[in-house]
Amino acid sequence: MAILTGIFDWFRVKGFEKPIFTISITADDGGSGIYYGLGYSINIKGNFMPEDELPGVTYYEYYIFGILVDKGLRD
Repeated sequence: MAILTGIFDWFRVKGFEKPIFTISITADDGGSGIYYGLGYSINIKGNFMPEDELPGVTYYEYYIFGILVDKGLRD
C-alpha cells in the first residue's frame, strides 16, 4: 500500500498538484511545506492563495526514506 500511495502522490506532484495520501506541515500560504507519507516525504513550494495568477505547486523535492529521489521546477 505504501508503494502505491507513494507512486500516486509522486505523479500528482510531478504534475504540479498537491499530494493526497500525506499528512502536511504547511506554511501560511495554505499549501507550501513538507508532506509526509508512508516511507516518503515531499517538500513543496507554490501558489495556493486565491489571488495567485498561476496556482499550484511551483517547486517540489521528493524523498524516499530521507534520500532525495526527484525534484522539479515549474517554468
